[in-house]
Amino acid sequence: MFFRSKKPTDTAVIPTDIGGIRVKPSARARRMGLRVESKTGEVVFTWPLKGRISHARALQFVESNRGWIEKQTARAIPKKLFAPGTAVSIAGMDYTIVHASGRGVTRLEDDRLIVHGQPEHLARRIRDFLKSHAEEILTMLTHEKSRSLGLKPAAVRVMDPKSRWGSCGPDGRIMYSWRLILAPYDVMDYVVAHEVSHRVHMDHSRKFWRLCVELAPQSKQLRQWLRAHGRELLAYG
Repeated sequence: MFFRSKKPTDTAVIPTDIGGIRVKPSARARRMGLRVESKTGEVVFTWPLKGRISHARALQFVESNRGWIEKQTARAIPKKLFAPGTAVSIAGMDYTIVHASGRGVTRLEDDRLIVHGQPEHLARRIRDFLKSHAEEILTMLTHEKSRSLGLKPAAVRVMDPKSRWGSCGPDGRIMYSWRLILAPYDVMDYVVAHEVSHRVHMDHSRKFWRLCVELAPQSKQLRQWLRAHGRELLAYG
């Protein structure tokens, strides 16, 4: 849904939000718009940089579509918290979070994820552990697939991007989302295959997809899983 501005108006400062909706400036857009981020489920307002949109007109547009916004927000997956007694899936295996007293290293033990320290630091300690575990697995898979193509090992970083699961730079450096550790192992393997394939083909041509399937035969099905369940992974805080 879009609204075309009729006259140039004041755009001295583009706000970070309008009516409680996050603003995302766009150099390509020509009209105001509302859309839902596919991965997070968040409603965002597109603010065209090419036009001159006033705050008042932007707010009017948001309020006129408040019903649609509330409907989309209601469909968003609730935030998930890491808490004692709850289950978390790690590389396809289910573990129960257990808070232990005293000092100790966060670790997987049988079907438990054991976390020490003060209760208020539990979620952060779990995120740190999962990020480290994700980096270990994703780096291993990346180096294995790179070697299978005769490529030198790629530099790997694990971060927390909101718009992509992985990326490959022109220099061959690869970035992954730590949240992939919450997906099945085969899904992690597919994302690695996708990014390593970009080291050979920096596009999404037929040659790229053929190579991706060579590295991860179930690429299509695993890509569909990620599209269907990706927002659940992003819901973890």
